[in-house]
Amino acid sequence: MIGYLAGRVLEHVDGKMIVVLPSAEGAVGYQVLVPHSAAYGAWSPGKSIELFIYTHVREDSLDLYGFSTREEKELFLTLLTVNGIGPKGGLGILSKVDPAQLIQAILTGDKESLTAIPGIGKKTAERVVLELADPLRKKVDAGSFGKISSGGGAGSTSKADPAFLAGSAVLKDAKDALIGLGYREQDVLVLLKRVNESKSPPKKVEDVIRMALQSLA
Repeated sequence: MIGYLAGRVLEHVDGKMIVVLPSAEGAVGYQVLVPHSAAYGAWSPGKSIELFIYTHVREDSLDLYGFSTREEKELFLTLLTVNGIGPKGGLGILSKVDPAQLIQAILTGDKESLTAIPGIGKKTAERVVLELADPLRKKVDAGSFGKISSGGGAGSTSKADPAFLAGSAVLKDAKDALIGLGYREQDVLVLLKRVNESKSPPKKVEDVIRMALQSLA
């Protein structure tokens, strides 16, 4: 079973990534399925990356699912313990919601937030809360999700804005607007960081939002 890959991105399209690893014969490439989000979208061809891998074996195929941290992989594996959630479903969930927000929704029994995630209906949300609240709380308290849940405290996942947002009311307003449109917070921060690092960052909120969304195209 493959559990970890470190190499360079050869191709990245719609959540499917080919990661090339050097070998004595030249190179070998692995196709890996990753969350379809802006955070992973920033991984363009040529970028050096590392992925924590879940290998899913079936009779007719072998699929690799990759995550940028051990913690996100652990959350993915935790989702797979719920009856009715398979690897593709788990990946779809992590493509649509910030991991910290997902943990918080489960720990607080926020079924309304869970059903707002594409792929999670009312019955699945009930199963997720029923089956995962206790084991997830134990993992959070044990520090298993240290990089994606703040302070190890059950139900508390808030975090301060990064330094590049400090003192910029325009970027902060754009952040709130993009989150209001349904984008994950961690993805919004990636988009806004790109805008802020551009040669001529826009000065108006609407222009920041437009440039951020254009970078997804």
